[in-house]
Amino acid sequence: MSDLTISKRDSISMVLRNNRLVISAELLFVTVVQVFELWGLSAIFVLFPFGWLSLWLRKSGWRDVGLRQPASWPRTIGIGLMAGVANALIALWLIAPAIDFLGGGKEDLSQYASLPGNVPLLIVWILIGWIIGGFVEEMVYRGYLLNRIAGFFGPRAGWAIGLLVSSAFFALGHLHLGISGIVQTFFEACFWAVLYLVGRRNLWLPIIGHGITNTIAFILMYLGLYPGMV
Repeated sequence: MSDLTISKRDSISMVLRNNRLVISAELLFVTVVQVFELWGLSAIFVLFPFGWLSLWLRKSGWRDVGLRQPASWPRTIGIGLMAGVANALIALWLIAPAIDFLGGGKEDLSQYASLPGNVPLLIVWILIGWIIGGFVEEMVYRGYLLNRIAGFFGPRAGWAIGLLVSSAFFALGHLHLGISGIVQTFFEACFWAVLYLVGRRNLWLPIIGHGITNTIAFILMYLGLYPGMV
């Protein structure tokens, strides 16, 4: 039975690897799931197990898309830390004000209204920012989706198209932040995708950077210093 199971998985893997028709079906499913985001359902909780299954059926895994031990942990952590701080500064004090100036308004931060001065809530949001934002979102949108789109379009244009499309899907998952928040998260997603690709698909870089950016944002909200927060 074990040999039969392995044989079936090998056969499935051969069919799925670089099969444009199968990848098209996957991307269509991802699109449908993201559309459901419009109805208040979080796509990330569907796409994470779906991406995991997709990689497993291809006899692959998160390690193959970058969740592996880096050549240097201190260097990876250092770059991730600097990237997280840089992204926070650019997003909060450059992109957000520019969007507001151009008529996009400010982010809808109503769900964080109870955060200022609330230590227990700050800890909860920081944990969410690392687990969901840092790990799960990066694994799904940079690790799984970006690579799957690149596999569909090929090595030349694939990474650029994957960067833009996966970032658009990521932004769509932040509808609760309003128009300004969607645009802002699109640029942030592009930032993480570039970091991932420049870092030779080291998924730890955007994971650490994303977690740091979220932590900075929540601390600023806790202190009442987040730009545009009433």
